Amino acid sequence: MSKELLQSLLRLLIALIVALIVSSLFIIFMGENPLIAYRQLFKGAFVGKANIIRSLRWSTPYIITGVAAAVAFRAGVFNIGIEGCVYIGGLSAALVGVYVTGLPGPLHVALAVVVAMIMGGFWLVLPAFLRAFYNVNEVITTWMFSYISVLLCQYLVTYHFYDPFEISQAAQQVRTSYIASSARLSQLIPPFQLNTAIFIALGITILFFLFSQRTTLGYELEMTGLSPDFAKYGGINIAKIRFYAIIISGAIGAIAGATEIMGVHFRYIHGFSTAIGVNGILVALMGRLNPITVPLAAIFFGSLQNGARVMERTSNVSLDTINIMVSIIVMSITAEGLYELIRVKRKARKEE
Repeated sequence: MSKELLQSLLRLLIALIVALIVSSLFIIFMGENPLIAYRQLFKGAFVGKANIIRSLRWSTPYIITGVAAAVAFRAGVFNIGIEGCVYIGGLSAALVGVYVTGLPGPLHVALAVVVAMIMGGFWLVLPAFLRAFYNVNEVITTWMFSYISVLLCQYLVTYHFYDPFEISQAAQQVRTSYIASSARLSQLIPPFQLNTAIFIALGITILFFLFSQRTTLGYELEMTGLSPDFAKYGGINIAKIRFYAIIISGAIGAIAGATEIMGVHFRYIHGFSTAIGVNGILVALMGRLNPITVPLAAIFFGSLQNGARVMERTSNVSLDTINIMVSIIVMSITAEGLYELIRVKRKARKEE
């Protein structure tokens, strides 16, 4: 084991210990026993077949959005609009599942995923173009486009693609009709929601690893993120790299939305994303943008989310307390990675 890897693991361990100590103080302040809370959290995440399956179910979309964020971040660009791409991908897949008929199952599923990717990537063409060729801050543009996409999806479903037979649609949870059975992802262990999307997530992870470690384009992308000036003198078209990095990031993020609709909800329900895109950014930072550790971070984060839900049901710890505790843990683990990413980005800005 290399010295660098040992140091990275040590830093993560220290961050986790600090987070647990701070969280314990908060739980005690709220009048609860932190040992009981952490025991229930651990059991809910890792003990028992049902809990493990649920943890994998929640980890699956985080693997996809974690890779989506990592692709952009490795190129030195901040795509904060992944959540919007999740919604775009979810609605696109739902429309293909509802209005395209007569296709065999594998082809229908593939078409829905491909359309979601195209729409997710297309949605970020303008922010990518402005960043790559006019140096417009992509944090602002992708963030604003994320808000626009969520509201646009809500508008489209409310006035054009709503389920005409659904009479109980709330304003914030409008929904489409159910997608065809041929467009649905299969459940692996019924009645649990874990489905074949996990294989899609693993496939994306493998492709991300091969792209990063085995291709010239992957090397150019990483060099663009580390030192644009060096990359430019090395003959790399950094504008093109940044442009495609943001678009590819959006396309991958849209897959997460598509698989949630096709494998869990079976129709678009506005608000279906429980901050999948935002949490994917945290996962990418936790995994230090590494093709191997990003999916591991996603599994950790998904398990943490599932364990928190179990802890809420089996202890006296309130949901607000759980959310704060999880936030402290994630912030402590990602703080150093975020600092390093910002430092590299500032250096890249100075070199331009």
